[in-house]
Amino acid sequence: MRKEAPSSTKLIRAAEVLDDTTSAYAISAHTCFEKFHGAANRLAGLLVLLAIAKSRLVLDVQVQAAAARLIKAGNEEFRALRSTPRSQHFHSHLANAGNLLRVAMEHVERTLAGSASARDPLVPLQAAWSELRNASKCLPGFEVVDFRHSCCALHETAIS
Repeated sequence: MRKEAPSSTKLIRAAEVLDDTTSAYAISAHTCFEKFHGAANRLAGLLVLLAIAKSRLVLDVQVQAAAARLIKAGNEEFRALRSTPRSQHFHSHLANAGNLLRVAMEHVERTLAGSASARDPLVPLQAAWSELRNASKCLPGFEVVDFRHSCCALHETAIS
């Protein structure tokens, strides 16, 4: 598990470019970002359960409902946000993440209903994670843990 630690140079630079309006936007956007992040975590857990059990019957309906609520609430909060010129790039990634999470949830629901129109929910979920990671790099205070190198990091520790 590797978490990118911001360098002091990045922090100073970020502080220099964030005006009061953008800072207020970032504070308001934080709850939306966290809702999307939480929904993505819950959806990932559901997909792991589905892959392991190969049965819709073992899924935690409460987790699915919680993910759906988080996506809905996050998208409602997003619609209330007003981006600034400095936050526009972040805002775009956040919008994409919200839309992709909504699509992933629709695919999960169709899959669980046994619908012939069901598609793999992993594809939009992975894209949503990518959007959240990209958004986290645009403004300070929005961090996502990067697990992509966690296995290799453990191997390097064991070898040393």
